[in-house]
Amino acid sequence: MLRGYKATSHWSCRDTLSGFGAIPTDARVVRDRNRITGAGVTSGLDFGLAMVAELRGQTYAECTQLMSEYDPDPPFNAGSMSSAPEAVKQQMIMMAADFSRDAARLAGMHDG
Repeated sequence: MLRGYKATSHWSCRDTLSGFGAIPTDARVVRDRNRITGAGVTSGLDFGLAMVAELRGQTYAECTQLMSEYDPDPPFNAGSMSSAPEAVKQQMIMMAADFSRDAARLAGMHDG
């Protein structure tokens, strides 16, 4: 389904997309031809708004954003692997290790 397409997913398993033939891309929402993928949990809101815009137009999507009062202002700058402090990244990599390993196994990237 993703073979040859750019795609994204949660940072802890994004690289495993290559095991499904996809081209892992570091973005919250990725559209490549007729495929749209979203990254981690909160990017699901971005993904949803992108889908609303695709199906109903930008103005309708912006109305949806306003109605839901989606105006992020996070208290910390640790929301992505590119912005999180090194200590936070290392701790989360350790905490997500089992999930990352399971995702890689599912993608056929290693045995075990």
